[in-house]
Amino acid sequence: MKIKRPSTQQTKIVISVAMKTASSGHLIHETVRDMEYILGYHEIDFDSLMEIIEQTSDFAARTTPTLDDPKNIDLDIIVKISNYNPRRIDLDVYIIELRENRREPTPSEKDDIWPI
Repeated sequence: MKIKRPSTQQTKIVISVAMKTASSGHLIHETVRDMEYILGYHEIDFDSLMEIIEQTSDFAARTTPTLDDPKNIDLDIIVKISNYNPRRIDLDVYIIELRENRREPTPSEKDDIWPI
């Protein structure tokens, strides 16, 4: 699945949510809401987010009946992201690099005003 995240190149996201399921084994609204919030926080577009939630709910429905104690488990969701635009600059990394490369102004630059 291609996941659109225009502002970052982070390639692995791990989230944990309390897995609460209906009698059918599918995720209940509260779990879906938590997943939607956390994945949205990581700037995953809505269509991809809903696909992740649907696949997770289907997985839970298939897996829950096979567990010894399905009421006492947490669900770890690991989303690995492939970077489909390798030339895009990750703004967070770029800002960190700029901070590391700061230098003191030269005497001629000392009182200059620099536009950002």
